[in-house]
Amino acid sequence: MAQTIQMTNEQLHALIEAVRQSAVSAAGTASAARESSTAKTKGSFSNCTHRFGGARSHDEVEEFITNVVTYKELEEISDENALKGISLLFYGIASTWWQGVRKEAKTWNDAIGLIREHFSPTKPAYQVYMEFFEKKQEDAVAIDTFVVEKRALLAQLPEGRHNEETELDFLYGLLNIKYRKHIPRQSIQTFRDLLEQGRIIEHNNQEDEAGSKGPQRGARRVDRCTYCNFRGHTFENCRKRRQQRDAGNEED
Repeated sequence: MAQTIQMTNEQLHALIEAVRQSAVSAAGTASAARESSTAKTKGSFSNCTHRFGGARSHDEVEEFITNVVTYKELEEISDENALKGISLLFYGIASTWWQGVRKEAKTWNDAIGLIREHFSPTKPAYQVYMEFFEKKQEDAVAIDTFVVEKRALLAQLPEGRHNEETELDFLYGLLNIKYRKHIPRQSIQTFRDLLEQGRIIEHNNQEDEAGSKGPQRGARRVDRCTYCNFRGHTFENCRKRRQQRDAGNEED
């Protein structure tokens, strides 16, 4: 037989109030969740500062794509909104191009693929090799700059084409002689090793150049007369001083 629970009016009112507050709290949480979800879906590129004007440069295209993909992730922009708003990031010939191809982009990944395909098509391997070996390191080019540019070219080859040791062999022969004289090939196993040793050489060369501009040790010193302030003789040998001294003696 069920047990009957008797409550006073005060207890009943307290129970009703607790239930009401619980319901209000649950409704507020659900509303906040909906607002948060709506805010996330409404993200856009309206405040994005990265722009693309249609330069046919592999480096510029990849930099633009990396920046907008990162911005999209940080701002939690949905693929749908990103596809709708990507036109905000184009100007010049890129904007005109997008007007003609936007119907081909059904998804966000389609849009990224079209940008690469049109402005930075994959180079055939032979062309990458030609550009890589085309130019050696000039004397004024820092080793950091040279290595970065050459590695960027190698990155355009099919993945896994060469290991780091082979790439180092390619690059080592293009280094300026001032580096190869002091860095034996067998002393470097990675690009990090090459850069570390190359920077030391550059630092030492800068010190040598700074030292050569200062007073040279062992250089002949030219005397200056403290009486007439002319160079080439001393106070004791100054003719002007003697003449004035002799003239003074004759007057006496």
